[in-house]
Amino acid sequence: MTNKLPNIISKSRWGAGSLALLCILAFVAPAGVEAAASSGAISQEYETKTQGITPGELLSLSATGSATVEPANSATNASRLIGIAANKSLVELSGKGVSSVEVVVGGTAEALVSDINGSVKVGDKITASPVSGVGMKTVSSSQTVGIAQADLSSVQTVTRSVTGTNGKQVDIKIGLLPVAVSVAYYTIGTSTGAASSFVPPFLQSIANKLTGKQVSPLRVLASTALLIMGFLAAAFMLSVAIRSGIISIGRNPLAENALRKGLVDVIIAAMGVLVVTAVVVYGIMLY
Repeated sequence: MTNKLPNIISKSRWGAGSLALLCILAFVAPAGVEAAASSGAISQEYETKTQGITPGELLSLSATGSATVEPANSATNASRLIGIAANKSLVELSGKGVSSVEVVVGGTAEALVSDINGSVKVGDKITASPVSGVGMKTVSSSQTVGIAQADLSSVQTVTRSVTGTNGKQVDIKIGLLPVAVSVAYYTIGTSTGAASSFVPPFLQSIANKLTGKQVSPLRVLASTALLIMGFLAAAFMLSVAIRSGIISIGRNPLAENALRKGLVDVIIAAMGVLVVTAVVVYGIMLY
């Protein structure tokens, strides 16, 4: 995705008009609907060095493992999508030179969504676009922020004409669209597309952090299953050894030393099973 989209819209030519667009969107939003208003949403406070973050913007971590967020962009930080800016005003943190922003990480929130990848329909996965802070529907494998809960055509939008890297003008529509927030990696065009819906976001996140890249949902599922089997095998070995040792000591108390040595050997073997399982699991996720 990041190889194609920068050819559609030039990021450097968007910045000057983005603030004006966001102000227009806030003005044309339907009565009774607040920007980034949430329904049963779960939000978390993050620090940010970006000035003027607007409710509804898609946000990403500025770096892996960082506690600072910035507007999401498909060309730079889409793999670190974290959520959507909530409608709480930014609060400057005295003495830190940064501000804090509430980020919706679960539930439903209004998000800035465009038609860069085509008209957005209910059920479409939303990901970061070349326009910083603005989303679009997913048409290829990528990290997604959630699922659209309405058609883009059903909400008020504004049209912006931007200059692409090829020098041609491109008109795009952007509106505030309700999105069910659930950050996850989504694969399109293979059976892993369906598999991604079965992978808990925290497992996907752990796999991505361990490997430093996006891991296929099928690999996450296979690794999780293998890890569980490894733990079960180790637990079975220990339980059998302990049970046999207790029975043997009851029959022959003098064999205690020999049984203790045997139990230590079983513990070492069980640890070996866990280590081998962990190495295999890491290999599956990495390659």
